[in-house]
Amino acid sequence: MNNLYILIFAFCIVSCSAKKEKIKNIVQTWQTKEILFPNNLKVKVYGKDTICSIDNKKYKILNYIDTSGCTACQLKLYEWKLLKDEVDSLKLNTDFIFIVYLQDYRELELMQCKNKFNVPLYYDLQDSFNKLNKLPQFQTFRTFLLDTNNRVLLIGNPINNPKLWRLYKKEISKWSK
Repeated sequence: MNNLYILIFAFCIVSCSAKKEKIKNIVQTWQTKEILFPNNLKVKVYGKDTICSIDNKKYKILNYIDTSGCTACQLKLYEWKLLKDEVDSLKLNTDFIFIVYLQDYRELELMQCKNKFNVPLYYDLQDSFNKLNKLPQFQTFRTFLLDTNNRVLLIGNPINNPKLWRLYKKEISKWSK
């Protein structure tokens, strides 16, 4: 029985180190990589067409959502609204960009209304953004902090990770001075 515990423990250690190595590789691959934006994105607020530019602010927090999994679980619009309110209150020169590739955008529009999330959403009807940038397969690594030139400064979703959110704010503040 002791050998079984040792084997399970050894497996856990190997799995954790392999996972850490995979994460490290993703971060290194994306560090300073330029994000490209296709021309065919449709910009909407509450399902209504709008006009806005991706290059309005010095920094961008980009979140890409696709059809895999639960849309509401991935979007977490209320949580993003809180982060955006915090950034706005700190007067950080940062824009929030949500690129969404879904089969049914009506659910998205309902969620946007329900959460009073008046940030423009970029509808990606052909998944062009993902194809153009070859995003990581893990949803956690489809959120980026971008600089003025759309180069990745940080990668990872800060919604469920307060330490990462502090790092995002620190990076933005550092470059704002």
